[in-house]
Amino acid sequence: MKIARIDLTKQSVKLLGVPKRWEEEYLGGKGIATKLLFEIPPKVYPFHPANAIIFGIGPITGVPLPGSSRMTAVFKSPLTFGYGESQCGGFIGYEMRKTGIDFLYITGKAKKPVYIVVNEQSVEIKDAGHLWGKDAFEVEEILKKDEGGEVISIGQAGENLVRFACATHRKGRQFGRCGVGAVMGSKRLKAIVIKGNKEIEVIDPDGLKEFRKRMHENIVSKLRSLREYGTPAISLVTNEVGALPTKYWQEGSFGEFEKISPDVFNRYIKRHSSCYACSVACGKIRAVNGIEVEGPEYETLYAFGSLCYNSDPESIMKANELCDRYGLDTITTGNVVAFYMACSEAGEVKEKVNFGDSEGILDLIEKIAFREGIGDVLAEGTRIAAEKLNVSIEPVHVRGLEPAGYDPRALYGMALGYATSQRGACHLRSCAYRANLAGLADPQSPEGQAEIVKDYEDFYCVIDSLVFCRFLCVPAIGLYWEDISELYKIVTGKEISVEKLKEIGAKIWNMTQEFNLREGLTDVETLPSTFFKPLRHRNLEITLKKEDFEKMVQEYKKLRSKISG
Repeated sequence: MKIARIDLTKQSVKLLGVPKRWEEEYLGGKGIATKLLFEIPPKVYPFHPANAIIFGIGPITGVPLPGSSRMTAVFKSPLTFGYGESQCGGFIGYEMRKTGIDFLYITGKAKKPVYIVVNEQSVEIKDAGHLWGKDAFEVEEILKKDEGGEVISIGQAGENLVRFACATHRKGRQFGRCGVGAVMGSKRLKAIVIKGNKEIEVIDPDGLKEFRKRMHENIVSKLRSLREYGTPAISLVTNEVGALPTKYWQEGSFGEFEKISPDVFNRYIKRHSSCYACSVACGKIRAVNGIEVEGPEYETLYAFGSLCYNSDPESIMKANELCDRYGLDTITTGNVVAFYMACSEAGEVKEKVNFGDSEGILDLIEKIAFREGIGDVLAEGTRIAAEKLNVSIEPVHVRGLEPAGYDPRALYGMALGYATSQRGACHLRSCAYRANLAGLADPQSPEGQAEIVKDYEDFYCVIDSLVFCRFLCVPAIGLYWEDISELYKIVTGKEISVEKLKEIGAKIWNMTQEFNLREGLTDVETLPSTFFKPLRHRNLEITLKKEDFEKMVQEYKKLRSKISG
């Protein structure tokens, strides 16, 4: 494996080899990138030039197999002030693999806006003065024409250091969470172009062909709803069980759900899209009022729909398009908007934006991206915004990161998963929501949740280090430890046991915790008090008992101590 060390202050690039032992100990992707993150100074401010962004791929990246075209980004988050990471699909990982460079370690701050071009065995830093001030879509169009290849770009939100700014690829795929776009903006890094032509080697191509056949028969065939509706399909389940966050975490189901159901959004589909080599094709390009948008994904649907008490599907798609264009994480943006609506309802802010105000949502997105008026406060995220606004409404977050679309009062696994995730209130570090919804554990019982969360946290640390797609590794349906062991040997020719993979996964997870402890954060967070209050779901009240939560935490800590001990 090779790494390009890029210092934007010195305008220098060094191509070096990754230590062989790191490949054995951390596999690639998230594992090696997390190891590299420890090079930044302890407690450095996230917007300081010494903070680093590490983009990386893994040994499975780019092989002709569904789920293989992903890239990871690791950095210190400006939203949580701790461990930040995000992954992106599309074609960017595949293109990176063809360059022969596996990692970009980017530090420093350019004197003027720049973009980076990654070619086969070479990296260039180029002037981006003509790109600064443009949105992510415009930048990608210009660089595709001028440079070719695949593009990662930031919009105005990243330039304006909105703490939850994302980086966009192919106008609809994102490094979405934790503010990587803001860190790029702080470095005056507008975009990265990647283009390669190297052949991707697979040690056992016949074995891979057979593995791919089994994946189609046993996994892809079971993802029919994902292929038909995309990720919004899961809203049918969350709304039914009371796990769909509604009216800023006050309710667990949306009374006007039928107006924003998956069937409604399917009426707007213009075409399907997929990542490289993937036959699932979960991406949906929808058209509305002269715009096209890839989405909304489930998380965007919940964030600008039920959470904001908004039943207008076209406004949700427009909100999605604006966030993609300006480079905003839709989960945090929707939470910030809904938080402000709750403050407005309580009469605690001057500028009124009521729940269900679809035009108000779009107006706030514009103000946040450009830090105009109240948007300058909301651009800080709910935790800091609540302090600046001095309101009584509790900002719902863990470590500063706003939760995904799964209310933990209805899904106990997510209560634990939000608390233990080292990047904050994240659904993807453990995917415990799927285990709960699939019946692997009673969703409203603490029993068995600690084992599930710990196991899947370790498993997905391995998946993110290979780097592979979660949708092909979902609980009860997708690839699991034994399959990953087999796939690793097929691609690399190296034997690796399930026990060794589990050891590596736990080691990588421990590194993320060690980084947070170094930065002054805790090992396991508590949850907002909102989550210990009754949740309204139709005629029911759903409760997460404090003693049940504490029981799960203690069981989880005991499992972790066995490994680290």
